[in-house]
Amino acid sequence: MEEKDPKELARHEIGWWKSHPRKETDGLIDHMAQLYVLQYSIPYEEAKGAVMLRVEATKEHDIAEKLEDEGIQPEADVHWQKAEDLLVQHFAVLYHKNEPAE
Repeated sequence: MEEKDPKELARHEIGWWKSHPRKETDGLIDHMAQLYVLQYSIPYEEAKGAVMLRVEATKEHDIAEKLEDEGIQPEADVHWQKAEDLLVQHFAVLYHKNEPAE
C-alpha cells in the first residue's frame, strides 16, 4: 500500500476548508479532488466527478434543511433522498464501484 504524505493530505483538507467560506468554488473542487486522489488512489478526473456529486448532494441537503425549518417535511424528504442518492454515486466512484444508484 502506498504511503500517504500527511502534510500533503492536510494541505488539501485545509485548502478546501478555506475555499468554502470564501466561495472559491474552483479551489474547493480542486483541493477536494486532490485529496481524493491521495486518499483513494483514483485518477484526478474521477476524483473531480466524485466531488461534483458531493457538491450536488450538499445543495440538496441545504434545500432539505430549509424546507424542514419551514415545516414542509414531505418535500424535505424528497431532497434528503436526492442527497442520499447522489452520495451513493459519490462513494461508488471513490470505492471503484460501478453499480448505478438505485
